[in-house]
Amino acid sequence: MKKFLLISLVLLLALSLVALSLGCPTEEEEPPPVDEEEEEEEEEPPAGPVYGGVMKVIGTGFPVNIGYTPEFMPTDSIYALPSLERLCEWDEDGIQIPVLATSWESDPDNLTITWYLREGVTFHDGTPWNAEACRWNFQLQLDGGRLPYGQFIESLEVVDDYTITMHLTAYTWYMIVNYGWVMMISPTAFENAGDTLEERIDWARSNSVGTGAFEVVDFQRDVVLRYAKNDNYWREGMPYLDGIEARYIPDPVTAAATMEAGEADMWIQASEVQSLLDLEEMGLTVNWGTGLAGMFWSLLPNSSDPDSPLANQKVREAIEYAIDREAIAEMLGFGKYEPLHQMASSDWPGYVPGYDPRPYDPEKAIELLADAGYAGGFETTILATDAARDAVAALQANLADVGIIVEPDIADFGRYIVSLFMMGWEDLALAASGINPDATDIFVHFGPNPMTFMTGNIYKSPEYLALCEEALGLEYADAFEAMDKIKEAVEQAGEDAMIIPLWRDVSVAVMQLYVHSDYFTIHGVIWTPYDTWMEEH
Repeated sequence: MKKFLLISLVLLLALSLVALSLGCPTEEEEPPPVDEEEEEEEEEPPAGPVYGGVMKVIGTGFPVNIGYTPEFMPTDSIYALPSLERLCEWDEDGIQIPVLATSWESDPDNLTITWYLREGVTFHDGTPWNAEACRWNFQLQLDGGRLPYGQFIESLEVVDDYTITMHLTAYTWYMIVNYGWVMMISPTAFENAGDTLEERIDWARSNSVGTGAFEVVDFQRDVVLRYAKNDNYWREGMPYLDGIEARYIPDPVTAAATMEAGEADMWIQASEVQSLLDLEEMGLTVNWGTGLAGMFWSLLPNSSDPDSPLANQKVREAIEYAIDREAIAEMLGFGKYEPLHQMASSDWPGYVPGYDPRPYDPEKAIELLADAGYAGGFETTILATDAARDAVAALQANLADVGIIVEPDIADFGRYIVSLFMMGWEDLALAASGINPDATDIFVHFGPNPMTFMTGNIYKSPEYLALCEEALGLEYADAFEAMDKIKEAVEQAGEDAMIIPLWRDVSVAVMQLYVHSDYFTIHGVIWTPYDTWMEEH
């Protein structure tokens, strides 16, 4: 403040001298007093959330389906989060917390799970959220063959308006995660959308009618997705934003330039590390999150095919020895990627400290290939998307050093997803999978009944599957109680060379300084846009 007053006096003196030189009379006036508290208040950001504004979001991925939940792919689920809600989901510690349910009760002896639902909640179309709506949504998933562990549901009983009981043929604690994460849509909106099931499904793919803080008002595939504030949202005083406008910008360079120019407020699914570092240097907010706020990258072998070289464990071990994960992670991630030597990142609860079965050793790789009958190496392919070309090139170079010649199989996103999750792949697949804060991703992606890599390409030894089943035993109430057994499964997967772990990348959100959001700090499928807000700008 002293500096400010000194500058003011110097300017006043200069103006007086100019006035005198022109023959103009001057008056000696003191500068007006400055209210220091008022000046400080103007410079400080708002003390709390501010209402209003339409947040402009850009994404390098975009949904193809925003309302027919049995067909949801990961990107669809992310963009549905403003409008659709679940029974429960993770908090920052990986604990399941209530959302559309207020609580739940498991009875392993009687093979039941009872859900107690939140009262006073309505769908965007004004119809009530209740036990019948919940039952209908579960049945929709069962009919579509997409409810994880759905094969263990014998019946669904509506006990009263806000209580529903599942009668099961078997029980594990993991069912709470699988069943509780179903996204709920309005039964009435779906049933009224057409005369046939096909018409209703087609309508639902482009319309999202849920209980969330925002309702979809416009969806143009590969162009724009607009949400408007839900004035009847059940969380008191929320949401803060008037709306959200999401636009598709597949090129990360263009997306970064859009953020730099101030033409967007938030960039989700950002992953091009150099651009993120540049934007952070410019002063934008980058939510790097924890080591769990990223994706687990691995090479998935078609090891169940007896005619493939990959069915031979020594070949899979050779591939792992041949890859310099530290060098590739540094090259791709500029210090932000973590090289992985087990089916776990170091911040993951199921990480096994010190376990590194196959460090980089090309000579050992060559020796193993010879032992396996492939002394001259062999030819193979790696399925990947165009966005992973640099990673494939690096892997290709490492494997060529030991005689494994890789032909990249660069697929469009549709073929890639269908291959990974449904139809299978020929040789190797470069794949990313989410890292859950409670370690349940070992079951989601690689368990006895996986939700994602369900094709059967990956050979899983009886020893590994047995450890997974033991971790799901009735003596455990949740993943944290079963963590020692999960760690044993992680180590067994390493001993089997079941997959080839590569690195953990960063999946982050970039936002302008005036945006306040905790996305992406827990997981990519945990976004709470109801409490996101923007300062006036």
